[in-house]
Amino acid sequence: MKESHLRRHLDFICFIQETEGYRMTAKAEELARDVLDGEMSGDEAVSAIIDSYGFASESDNSESVDGCYPDSDVYINFFGIRDQDVLDAIETEIVSVRMAEILSGPQEWKFDFDHLKTLHGRLFDDIYPFAGEIRYIPITRRTVFCLPQYIDTMAEEIFAKLREELYLRNQDLDEFVDNLAYFMAEVHALHPFLDGNTRTLRLFFQQLSHAAGWRINPSETTDSRLLEADIAALEGDYQPLIGLLHEAVEPL
Repeated sequence: MKESHLRRHLDFICFIQETEGYRMTAKAEELARDVLDGEMSGDEAVSAIIDSYGFASESDNSESVDGCYPDSDVYINFFGIRDQDVLDAIETEIVSVRMAEILSGPQEWKFDFDHLKTLHGRLFDDIYPFAGEIRYIPITRRTVFCLPQYIDTMAEEIFAKLREELYLRNQDLDEFVDNLAYFMAEVHALHPFLDGNTRTLRLFFQQLSHAAGWRINPSETTDSRLLEADIAALEGDYQPLIGLLHEAVEPL
């Protein structure tokens, strides 16, 4: 892979992780670089990460109503980790490697709900039993996301509209950005997974943009601006997100 392409992918991975509060260390970036450059496979890199922490990946049959360990906010994971800081560290490294694997692999995607679920599964399947699975509990942050019993129905509507729009191909910049903001907000509101939604949707829409002849350049925005634009879009005001995307979207 050309150094310029590699650097672009690395910048995007760092941006996705850090906007969600996951700190990219030199180790995480080096592992992602090795996968992007073909020096290691994704599986080899993940094995090296697990070994470096001294963990073994095992099935965890723990169950709970909210997906967390009892009396804890830590999600049940295959390593039995109950320390959130340790879990965040290993998750950052593994997810960065899997992102690198996806970005450097075949880019033949259908841009439907199964595609989104597949991405989530590939990003988190090494860590969480809920990877790629639709959540079964309500989630509220600064807004109430789609209730679990309606996720399938709403997803069908959203992705049918995306298909009708021909996945935003053959559109000029203004039309593309307007539609991109709309669908990003819709999938964000859907929030179909227990965790890892935003990282998954950002990767999905970068792939969609590439297939339509554009890319999202993360160097043209900041964490705080993106967060506020995302929140405004969830509340029905797309203009901050449209303005931000006009700065960040560029032709391939």
